[in-house]
Amino acid sequence: MLFALPSVAAAYDIPDGAELLSVEQRHGYECHLIEYGVPDGDRVQAYFLVPDCVSAQDSRPAIVMLHDHGARFDIGKEKLTKPLPEASGNIKKSSRQWVRDNFDGVYMADSLASLGYVVIVPDMLYWGSRCSEACREWSRLRFGNEDGYTGEINAPDCRDRLDSLKKAVYEGQRAVYDSLYAEGVIWAEKTLEEDACAVALLKSLEYVDEDRIAVLGWSMGAHRAWLLAGFCADVATGVSVGWMTLKEALGPQLKASDYAMLIPALREKYDFPDIARLLAPKPYCFLSGREDRLFPAETAERAFARMRNIYSDAGAGGLLETGFVDGPHHCGKEAQAAATAFLERIFGMQD
Repeated sequence: MLFALPSVAAAYDIPDGAELLSVEQRHGYECHLIEYGVPDGDRVQAYFLVPDCVSAQDSRPAIVMLHDHGARFDIGKEKLTKPLPEASGNIKKSSRQWVRDNFDGVYMADSLASLGYVVIVPDMLYWGSRCSEACREWSRLRFGNEDGYTGEINAPDCRDRLDSLKKAVYEGQRAVYDSLYAEGVIWAEKTLEEDACAVALLKSLEYVDEDRIAVLGWSMGAHRAWLLAGFCADVATGVSVGWMTLKEALGPQLKASDYAMLIPALREKYDFPDIARLLAPKPYCFLSGREDRLFPAETAERAFARMRNIYSDAGAGGLLETGFVDGPHHCGKEAQAAATAFLERIFGMQD
């Protein structure tokens, strides 16, 4: 067993250098809360899910799952993984509401772990365990009531405080970008490097098949996923749900939420579908909603067509899958089933 708190034990080794904070046995897998360092000195918390069937003799495929933006910052990894029992009540309630509204009530990381995948879900800077104190206060006010989430805040002074905090937290993204930029760091590049660290952690484990590591994400998580797959050679494949467009479809003014995904050097030189030049010939799947207002189907299809041409020119035309699912900007059961089926085909998990 690698370093762990004395009161915590797990059936399987966690990644080298990671600290084990908590663990829970679930149906067919363990869910660990781990914390590890990244090269710039920051600490990252992640949920790390390990199926009961793993062994060095039967190494398993693994997935780096990357959470969305959604202007919901109090949760990150909890958007994809059921929180551990010791999580605060407001985080549990926030998580349940988010997953209900955006994932048809399914914790997708847990679902994939139950199918035999090793899964890691890290918190991005400004989300989850790395959110601001203003965000924590917002979450306690919004979801801290003991009677459960109701969707209504009755006291006028409470509503005013919530509105003030929500605006401050949302606009705070500009300050995060600016503070990092002043140090010569691009926020999205930092995120990409951190996400690559999650890949390296998986690759270091003897019960993970290093040739079968995938990435998966919805919305901003999809953006993170295709960047990671494009720039990290150790990623074999991936699925991005609900993030592909053309630069011409974006407005001229950046919103606060754009800064977490902005890499100026790439944005100025390339269009978004050009990531296919770095992805090919890796098998990859892009899905989008037919009624998605953030990424309209007509624009997404034009972007997909450009990506398919890039793959075809690279002699890998059959390795890129693009398609649409019913509904809006959402990662419901239809999208989840399509993503899972794609990974099963690529990794030979049908049995």
